[in-house]
Amino acid sequence: MSLLSTTVARRSREAKLYVALIYTLLVTGGVTMIYPFLIMISGSFKSEVDLRDWDVVPKYFYSDAVLFRKYVETKFNESVALYNSCARQSEYAFTKVEPPPACPAARTDDWHAFLVEARLPPTWVLLGHASSVNSRLYPRHARGFRASVVKACGGELGEYHARFGSLVTSWLNVNFPSPVSTADRAFKLTGSPLQAEALRYLVLQPVEDLVVISLDGRYVNDFLQLKYGKGIRAYNRAHGTRHADWSTVTLPAKPPADGLERAEWLEFVRADLNLQFVRVSPAARPAFAGFLNRRYEGRLRDLNRAYGRRYASFEAVPFPASTLAVGNPLVDWEIFIREAPPAALSVDGPDIRWRAWLRDKYGAKLAGLRATHGASYASLDTIPMPVKEALWAEMQAHPRALRWEFATRNYRHVVEYLALHGRGLVNTLILCTLSILATLIVNPVAAYAMSRYNLPSTYKILLFLLATIAFPPMVTAIPNFLLLKQLGMLNTFFALILPGMVNGYAIFLLKGFFDSLPRELYEAAQLDGAGEWTMFWLITMNLSKPILAVIALDAFNAAYGAFMFAFIVCQNEKMWTLGVYLYNLQQYAHQSVTFAALLVASIPTFLVFVLAQRIILQGIVVPIEK
Repeated sequence: MSLLSTTVARRSREAKLYVALIYTLLVTGGVTMIYPFLIMISGSFKSEVDLRDWDVVPKYFYSDAVLFRKYVETKFNESVALYNSCARQSEYAFTKVEPPPACPAARTDDWHAFLVEARLPPTWVLLGHASSVNSRLYPRHARGFRASVVKACGGELGEYHARFGSLVTSWLNVNFPSPVSTADRAFKLTGSPLQAEALRYLVLQPVEDLVVISLDGRYVNDFLQLKYGKGIRAYNRAHGTRHADWSTVTLPAKPPADGLERAEWLEFVRADLNLQFVRVSPAARPAFAGFLNRRYEGRLRDLNRAYGRRYASFEAVPFPASTLAVGNPLVDWEIFIREAPPAALSVDGPDIRWRAWLRDKYGAKLAGLRATHGASYASLDTIPMPVKEALWAEMQAHPRALRWEFATRNYRHVVEYLALHGRGLVNTLILCTLSILATLIVNPVAAYAMSRYNLPSTYKILLFLLATIAFPPMVTAIPNFLLLKQLGMLNTFFALILPGMVNGYAIFLLKGFFDSLPRELYEAAQLDGAGEWTMFWLITMNLSKPILAVIALDAFNAAYGAFMFAFIVCQNEKMWTLGVYLYNLQQYAHQSVTFAALLVASIPTFLVFVLAQRIILQGIVVPIEK
């Protein structure tokens, strides 16, 4: 007895170990299936700055540092160069952006008050959250600008074409113009209606959403550092200065007294800086008149013809009212700036006005300003704009709203694409409905005929039907295409429905289910005078709801997921289904948008399965019980 009990106990432990091992393998297999799916879900909430973080939960959901990087990325429209220029930084990617050191709130409060009071010209700023230069995402103001244009045009593309002179095929192609930095010499106002509409939209936005152009950043990052490199040593050696880093190097409002600094200032202002920031003293009016006289060789008539004016003399020609309007006056003005007297030149911009605003508020007492701002400013003329500190304060003020925006942005993109692009939703709904109806009519009738009557070749027919599913669908794609082309059915719903209407596997399943139904029901129905149609509809179809639900689900999946064949037989965009539109979206969209598109596309199938779950499970269990 002792040996027997020992053996039983040992085998019991072995059985438990085997069961534990099986469960471990099953759990491991389940994890290997679920983990990639969770990675895809997590990726659908991301952007370029965090897409390569292979985490199940995006870090910006709980990390302020990562949320800050995403906020900086979207505010500067994914342009690291623009961020470096405006914030006086030297990062090569947004993934390297770190939160700024803690500073008193007075510094960012002063910056916000300055932006509200200064009322900077709209061409001195850019609109943040308005475009994406790399990922083709649609941030908040990209969607807002499109919505405002749609409202202004009454939702009519024809009105948009007439008003803005742009022949877009969909509202989704209406984007906020993405100009170069307005401090760049190449930036001009073209006078296009769309650019004017963008400026009208920009001035209505809060100052927190504006990217303020930094002339200091433009001068240092895009001019001096290209000449001397990222390090400050070469600059100090050439100029005999002792700057600790580039942050204390600024663009003076007027040309320095002499030396290399003066030469570099003149070179930058005359050849690189946008003319809207360059000021010329009225004392240079005689020099301007002399320049025009030489340029037009004393022929005032040629100047009037070029300008479309009637000036009485060269001295009567004023300085240009706008230094951004394209035309001959701007061309002449740009050439004149290159040879204007240095003493007559100066610059004006956000950095200079920020320092002037601080000087008006705090006076010349630098010590008091240092204490209030918690910064060791070298002088009033080198105080930088607190761009990075303001970005952190803006992010900290609305963390929940930002997380919601970043979490839903990709899904909004997908939904808007499907809603605003053609008839994808309508075509898919019609296709799925007709495919289910056709499948539930043709296949049950064929299966009923073979089940009710002992046809001589029933099993041969079943064998032939089963043989049709032995070949992949693409084998028959070309013959089906050629047949549909000869019948003139391309670009119609017939081309999408007819080739898959009869399914050999569905007929095989239905016949097996129909064979399991009691024959006594049909005999009783015949005694009561019921015809074949009545028995088919009231008995067979009514008792076969579980298997019909399975067949309907298969038909829905086949119609909803059909992409390649639908694209082949319906190349007309008006007949495209959701599968084709989503494929087209994935050709240019960011990877995170692709993940979101795949998840959105899976929702209808998931909902259909959940809603029909009970019936589908009955279709699996009932035949086994019978």
